[in-house]
Amino acid sequence: MGLIAKMCLRRAWPLAKSCHSYMNRQTSLGRVYQRSFSCSKKLGRGSTPGNLAALKSLLRVSEEVTDALATNKPVVALESTIYTHGALGDDLDLEGVVRRNGGVPAVVGILGGIPTVGLLPEEVIRMVEGSPRKVSRRDIAYLVGMGIAGNKIHGGTTIAGTMILARLAGIRVFGTGGLGGVHRGGHESFDISADLTELGRTRMAVISSGCKGFLDIPRTLEYLETQGVLVSTFADGRTGNVDFPAFWARDSGVKSPSAVYDEEQAAAMILAQEKLDIESGMLFANPIPEEFSIARTEMDAIIEQAVNESTQQGALGNENTPFILKRIRELTDGRSVLANKVLVRANVERATKIAVALSQLSAGEAVPSNKLVNQPNYTQTIRKGDPVNETPGQPEVVSQADVLVAGSVAVDLSCDYVGEDSLEHSAPHLHTSNPAHISQSIGGVGRNVALAAQIAMQSSKVRLCSMIGDDLAGSTILASMRASGMETSCIKQLNREHYPSSRTAQYVAVNDASKNLVLGMADMGIFMAHSFPEHWTSTVRTSKPKWLVVDGNWADRDIRAWIQAGKQNNARVAFEPVSKEKAARVFCNERNFESLGTFPKHRIDLATPNQYELAAMHAAAQRNDYFDDPQWWEIIDAFGMRGARDRFVKLTSASMADAGIPQRVIQLLPYIPTIITKLGSHGALLTTILGKDDPRLFDAVSEKFILSRCISNHPEVGGVYMRLFPAVEEVDDVVSVNGVGDTFLGVLIAGLAQGARVENLINIAQKGATLTLRSSQSMPGSCLFYLSPRSENKLFITMPPNRSADIMDNDDPMSSSSEEESNFPSDEEETVPRIRKAQTIDKDSDEEELERFVLGDTANFRENLFRDESRADGVDGRLIRAGDGEESEPESGLEEIDDADLFTFDVGGVVPSGDKQLPTATVAKIEEASEKDIPAWEDSDDERLTISLANTSQLRKLRISEAEDVISGTEYTRRLRQQYLRLNPAPEWAREAEGRPSKRRRRSSAASDSDISDDATVNDDGEASALPLDTFLRDASALKYRTASGVRKLRAEVIDIQRSRDIPDTHKEEVTSLAFHPEYPVLLSSSTSSIMHLHHIAPTAHPTPNPLLTSAQVKHVPVRRAQFLYPNGDKIFFAGRRRYIHSWDLATGAIQKTSQMQGHQSEQRTWERFRTSPCGQYIGFIASTRKGGGVINILNVNTMQWIAAARLDSRGGIIDFAWWSNSNGLTILGKGGQVGEWSMASMRFLAIWNDEGSNGSTAMALGGRNGPVVLGGDRWIAIGSNSGVTNVYDRGTLISPSSDEELEIKERPEPTRTFMQLTTPVTTLTFSPDGQLLAFGSKHKKDALRLAHLPSCTVYRNWPTEQTPLGRISDVAFGRKSDLLAVGNDMGKIRLWEIRS
Repeated sequence: MGLIAKMCLRRAWPLAKSCHSYMNRQTSLGRVYQRSFSCSKKLGRGSTPGNLAALKSLLRVSEEVTDALATNKPVVALESTIYTHGALGDDLDLEGVVRRNGGVPAVVGILGGIPTVGLLPEEVIRMVEGSPRKVSRRDIAYLVGMGIAGNKIHGGTTIAGTMILARLAGIRVFGTGGLGGVHRGGHESFDISADLTELGRTRMAVISSGCKGFLDIPRTLEYLETQGVLVSTFADGRTGNVDFPAFWARDSGVKSPSAVYDEEQAAAMILAQEKLDIESGMLFANPIPEEFSIARTEMDAIIEQAVNESTQQGALGNENTPFILKRIRELTDGRSVLANKVLVRANVERATKIAVALSQLSAGEAVPSNKLVNQPNYTQTIRKGDPVNETPGQPEVVSQADVLVAGSVAVDLSCDYVGEDSLEHSAPHLHTSNPAHISQSIGGVGRNVALAAQIAMQSSKVRLCSMIGDDLAGSTILASMRASGMETSCIKQLNREHYPSSRTAQYVAVNDASKNLVLGMADMGIFMAHSFPEHWTSTVRTSKPKWLVVDGNWADRDIRAWIQAGKQNNARVAFEPVSKEKAARVFCNERNFESLGTFPKHRIDLATPNQYELAAMHAAAQRNDYFDDPQWWEIIDAFGMRGARDRFVKLTSASMADAGIPQRVIQLLPYIPTIITKLGSHGALLTTILGKDDPRLFDAVSEKFILSRCISNHPEVGGVYMRLFPAVEEVDDVVSVNGVGDTFLGVLIAGLAQGARVENLINIAQKGATLTLRSSQSMPGSCLFYLSPRSENKLFITMPPNRSADIMDNDDPMSSSSEEESNFPSDEEETVPRIRKAQTIDKDSDEEELERFVLGDTANFRENLFRDESRADGVDGRLIRAGDGEESEPESGLEEIDDADLFTFDVGGVVPSGDKQLPTATVAKIEEASEKDIPAWEDSDDERLTISLANTSQLRKLRISEAEDVISGTEYTRRLRQQYLRLNPAPEWAREAEGRPSKRRRRSSAASDSDISDDATVNDDGEASALPLDTFLRDASALKYRTASGVRKLRAEVIDIQRSRDIPDTHKEEVTSLAFHPEYPVLLSSSTSSIMHLHHIAPTAHPTPNPLLTSAQVKHVPVRRAQFLYPNGDKIFFAGRRRYIHSWDLATGAIQKTSQMQGHQSEQRTWERFRTSPCGQYIGFIASTRKGGGVINILNVNTMQWIAAARLDSRGGIIDFAWWSNSNGLTILGKGGQVGEWSMASMRFLAIWNDEGSNGSTAMALGGRNGPVVLGGDRWIAIGSNSGVTNVYDRGTLISPSSDEELEIKERPEPTRTFMQLTTPVTTLTFSPDGQLLAFGSKHKKDALRLAHLPSCTVYRNWPTEQTPLGRISDVAFGRKSDLLAVGNDMGKIRLWEIRS
């Protein structure tokens, strides 16, 4: 530092000290100024009310951003040019990065001439699709002015433009990728980015990875210094001189003017800049993460080459940067793009953390101390007069614990309805006040679980880690916990000074007159808004728990942080879902989180959802592609779950299997190896993965609960254990249902922490839950019960001496290992509620075992003695039945769900048609059937017999799969009967005597597609076992379309289209093809799950709309295309990615396999890309070879012999083709955009033309009537491309006028209309049969489907809407009369719409 500078500094320091008191006097004024700045009306210093009103009419700020600014929430500005003009793709998810780190994103841009802060995702898409301009400071007034004049123009704001609009809105932090700067040679060309000058005049903290690496970095820094811009680089652990980053490289060789070491320091600098009222901006340089950086030497050489080429080719001005970036991308083989994505996400994440710290500083003007509230002997109090950042003198003490519960603690209000009409109408009345008894208690899922565990263990080694606010409710909670003997050392109290918006969690339960929950309202915002992952990790590390329980009240990021902390410290982790909404958080999008892992490297050991939370967890896992993980498939395959439905019914009940409960559990099991599903008054379902050496695999007592055994050579998986524990007691004197599930988990975890096995704890946990039902508190009192070890690996509920001895009964010893508990209900039994009272247990296990040996099992003896003779033998008669007891949970919404939605991996053998069930069978009907007399030839002992199919050669044909071996006697009998019926079908007179068979079918079981494959099964070797579809064809007259009264004309722009009833059966995988029958209202659908369905389109049918007619399973063939043979539709051709094709004759049921194409076998390596001709005589295949461009092989349908080949010289091969409507030729599309018109008569191309502006063709379709006869009579041709553009041509305009007889077609015709509504590759193009509609869509983006009207060639603007449930479109089909639209998606669902006018 020079002498003059030092003298100036010495003079400035006393001046600053003398100004200190003045600055303090201005603090209140500064706060008022800051508050006005945080609203969306701030123009700048000295703004008048008129200016603010004028700004409000021009600048639009979203409600979320406005609220965040008004309440001092952290807001991060994001530029929109990264979407509108960037080349980084649409998967950046920058808004998600901001939200996951606790901030509110504000995308800035100009939408239709209106400057907007806080663009919504759909608004960004609208901008991108609307040819936006790039907007810097100079362009803002132009676009806004044009908007005022009526010319609505979109604009994506650059860094400079974003800074201006964000500053006007009151935002202080802006995260972006790389800054502009001084270009090389800028001292001569004056090519300097407007970003630099904007930083010199607009106060905004910009976080970037420096400036672009190809710029002149030293001159850029010098220019910023001239503009008065603070430049500071994050050290990221580096010491000494820190280099300013060079975008793709962490170091540039140029020293940074200053360094910053954490986000709190950066936030303090921003706050100081505001307090000092300095209007220039600040640049915080954030180096790219080291693992994604590119070496500086390598980048220097690449940049040098790119810059030289730009100079040689004259890329100047605004063309210079795009040219250089493109060349850098090419020279780095795309590595620069990946690095760019990573660094921009890292910058936005750091910007959010700075914004969070700045928000805290703005509220308290000090870094938060993260004060902990400890036990009384450890508590430190910070008085208001103390300095805020003072460190407490006493260190935080967290002792070791066996159980650590990370969850919510809240003040609970329970409102019980006590109206005069409560006997007749137990529920409170809506929209009015209701009389109630209101009580207050301390609750919260985490607190309840921790207290239950502490009571059960009678130990202080239980800790609750939670958060409360600095308010009356928080103080009440602390006092209550201490009074209950609970430690508060891990309770984090957020003081009001640093966290003014934090409130202690509260929960309000509205119950009916029977104390059943009607409505619950929870304010758990404190757990979503605040995150302290380092503190959580430290707590787990210090306490060293055996079990860590995490509840679902935390945000996604914190749930994952807790789970990771538990596993890092060798703790077993249990997850409590809390509610349907919160249950899904554990299976959130894993894009920015560490994977949950699958067995045996799982991160969650146990979960305890109820059936509705289980469904929410399953849906979230499915939605976020957890079931696409190859490791998940490996575990599922190891389970050996083929044909599992019967086993599900045996171990649970038919009603549970129909509700999909066991199927969902099995699918989640690879991620959570032990799942206990709470079923209310029906008990609990335990499902767990057994290791290879688990003793239960070899235990005779456990044998009946082994759902499956590993059939592969998986090194870890031994099998699956599934056991239904019925309710231990029916409680009539219910006081409150609050906290019942929490008590269950707390008692369970207490037992597990003491070393007990989970199956020995379920009934004990249920008993603890019943005590809560009788308590007015969300947890029973601390003197009710505790767990004590009585024998090895067994725990018992024991009453303290001061409790009455009449609570427990001698005949219920509560040891879940007793013989009584080994009998479980089947779906053929009815419920026999057993109301027991508890009593003190005074017999040890040896006495009980001796008593059972000498006297027998007295409880089972009494039950069997008085058993109803109509019930089956050997079971205790407790069936899950809907409606039993007050605690029966409603099943609405689940009984109609097909199991195929839930279980996607079982493809077994054929089930005889006589074994089918009605698709809407209810529990009541099942019970009614169970009450009938059992046939005399059915022996209950059959179920206990086992028969080996593999060891006897005559029985091997009865196996469903080669791996199958041992089956029960009942199953053996059923299969023998089925084999007999196959060999000796009933005579015609017997079938006629039986009358018309009812259309009964088994519910589409998630356990096995064999249940729905009752009509046809095709083996890989081509052997057919299909039954003729006599019933289907005999009733065909009833399925015929009603004759139309006349041809209807559709109007343009607005279409009358109504949602119809969906197809009830869901494919397990993506729907690959849809086709309507040419004569009957029948829809054919196929998927890669090897299944084809035929549905009768009858939306009003009862009991099942659009019922299933039949299905066909094609083993080992992922069906990618299935098509009716026109014109009669009496055959179906289908094929997968295999060297053969099948045809299914619907009249005879015969299935024929064709695998030879004489002379062309080598070029036809896969047969799934085929189309049959409208006349039904030909079938064309796209050959696998690309020799000479591409080939279409044409076969005769009747003989399946090769007759011709159409070869198109097209780079990249043939992408699609379509038959002319008169079958006299084909139109063939090459990948390069070449279109060939090929004639069957002359066996040659009549003409070849090119699609306008083709950018990689993807699909084509022919449609319409009254087209040129010489080209087949089709009027329209539509061609889709990789860019999402669809060109539509009128084929009549393709033909050039000519006096010669030769056909002349324009080589490059102009399309009649170009549709640009899609932004991803077009994958679906379909014309309606009447030629008035064109459907075009893309499977690469959700809801990407549009309908266009012909001949006006206009896209309908009223459909689809944002609420139209399309999903990712995989195929589309129109009905024969063009009045129906069927849409299949990647989730296997098929939805229908009725087209009216």
